[in-house]
Amino acid sequence: MQRDKKINRGNQTAQKAGGLADLTAREFRQNGAAIPRRHWVGGDPFATAFFNSLSAIFPQGEAFMVRSMAAWRGKMPPKLDADLRKFLEQEAAHSREHEDMNGALTKSGYDISALEAVIGKLVARFKGRSDITKLLATACIEHFTAIIAAEILENGSHLAGADEEQLPIWIWHAVEEVEHKAVAYDCFLEATKEWSALKRVSARNLMMFVITASFFINRTRGQVTLLRQDGFGRIAALFGTLRYGFAKGGLGRNVLKPWARFLKPGFHPAQIDDRHLITKGERLFADLQAADKAKQQPAERRKNIRLPKAA
Repeated sequence: MQRDKKINRGNQTAQKAGGLADLTAREFRQNGAAIPRRHWVGGDPFATAFFNSLSAIFPQGEAFMVRSMAAWRGKMPPKLDADLRKFLEQEAAHSREHEDMNGALTKSGYDISALEAVIGKLVARFKGRSDITKLLATACIEHFTAIIAAEILENGSHLAGADEEQLPIWIWHAVEEVEHKAVAYDCFLEATKEWSALKRVSARNLMMFVITASFFINRTRGQVTLLRQDGFGRIAALFGTLRYGFAKGGLGRNVLKPWARFLKPGFHPAQIDDRHLITKGERLFADLQAADKAKQQPAERRKNIRLPKAA
């Protein structure tokens, strides 16, 4: 009983904390952006394999979260329901654009069918599960995507030298993941408000361990699968993948602490105030969009000049 009171006080304090931004569904279209360089992340096959393996699972993964959250539409308090609807809009766009990127990966010579089959089987395991179970899984996945996105925006080295055709989708996606990081979690808190705090903490931590194990095992396998297609042996691919993720400065190593914060009683995503990363990412995204527009402008001008003559 005393432990429940302590956990409840922590939750109430967390929900009053700052660190959350208003949601905006930003317009972005990949428009079949080509992948002219196979190792498009600075020529690094291991970094490229990491981001490619993520893109391969996003369409089905994001679609699962959209379905899971849509079940709660109209059942939340007005402000949270409005955020939920923006969340759905953002995630549907993410699924659409990574489907487009995956088409470009296939055209560049990668076979991602095995990675797509794995995520398909994982999503299928939730069929028939309760709406709360699927909501909780979404909240845990969202913590993962939010801390990875924050690390990408915070530390420019992870996408250093990335090709300009592919960089915008990752900055755009990362900004929106950080921005909506608390929506699924807040829906879970609302949906389980009749639960004891101890039951809630136990359920979310158990689900987080399940999601973490699945993410680590399957993302590692996915990267190894793609690296094998680059000519790496299985052992070299595995050790290279682990070194990339968990050596000093590695993305996996850098997100360990924010990952662990999820397990603490009274945790709330707002306790991690990374709104400055949204501003930083929006500025970078705007610069990338402006550069792309400038690159296309001469061709458009020539077209406009020719049209009157043709008429």
